[in-house]
Amino acid sequence: MSSRTRLAFNVKLNKAGETINIQISDPKNIQADNLALATWGSSEVLANVLHRIPIDLNQNHALHSVPTVLELGAGTGLVGLSAACIWRTSVVLTDLPPILPNIQANIEMNSDIVRENGGSVVCGTLDWAAPKNMDLETRNEETSMIDERAKSWRARVIVAADTVYSEEHPELLVNAIKARLDLGPKARLVMCYPLRIGYLDYIRDLWSRMEEAGLVCDQEGRETIDESWEEDTPYEWCVWRWQDTEKSDCTQ
Repeated sequence: MSSRTRLAFNVKLNKAGETINIQISDPKNIQADNLALATWGSSEVLANVLHRIPIDLNQNHALHSVPTVLELGAGTGLVGLSAACIWRTSVVLTDLPPILPNIQANIEMNSDIVRENGGSVVCGTLDWAAPKNMDLETRNEETSMIDERAKSWRARVIVAADTVYSEEHPELLVNAIKARLDLGPKARLVMCYPLRIGYLDYIRDLWSRMEEAGLVCDQEGRETIDESWEEDTPYEWCVWRWQDTEKSDCTQ
């Protein structure tokens, strides 16, 4: 977890070695699920892996239409903001209501760099217990189509970092993924989590539930965090796709 209230993250933009600088505010006085709002290690790891993941976002579509990427449990928004720049696309960052003001502040803080890299970002609430309900904070061209069909909108790509740290999370997270991930063959779920001993049972449960839902892991890897984090926990990232896009339980 970060130890400062204002951080600058250098995120890898492409395989050529270019980087972008994402500014993040971490106000420790905000809490959700009994945890202080902060940028966790999984977010930095995943943000720096995104440029290595082959994603087909159908860049021929207009940017100012339906956003293509959804972040679940966005926290401070580092992953979603990075995705907007790296994949040059539109992203919706979602979390619980207490978290949104800081997400919106981070969106505004990084608006120039996101725009310069061909992306756009909005945020909203999405409760994993009722994933078909989503309330966007910003009302503009980019969100109007989602507003009109919020209950049925699905993202081509879902990203999630450090979203499994209690026994309830695997079931809730998979339900949200089933409700919000596009059902086509190009849809991808990209996740990252720490391999801490206390979390391993939750991760095993998550994988089991994902496979039962009709998802298959397409790519995975392990990374270590920068030494400034003062920890040696390994982090695992994985990319999932639908094994059978016609499978009936994928539409539930």
